Amino acid sequence: TWKVVSFPLIAGMLLAQPVVNFICGFMLIGGFVAAIAFEISAVGPRFPFLQVAGLALAFGLFAVLYQLALMALVRD
Repeated sequence: TWKVVSFPLIAGMLLAQPVVNFICGFMLIGGFVAAIAFEISAVGPRFPFLQVAGLALAFGLFAVLYQLALMALVRD
């Protein structure tokens, strides 16, 4: 029964993989570029550089965890 249940989940994850990779990659690179640009430009009184950089890293971590979960499901 596990194979019957996991097949649609794996198929959906494989179909969503390019979209997830693109969004996470864009947010990772764009977040770091934006954080550095706003920190250097001194636009406001205090820019939350560490929060924005941490959010960008979280997108990268999510992409890695997504790949690991997909590998673990496909392995069976």
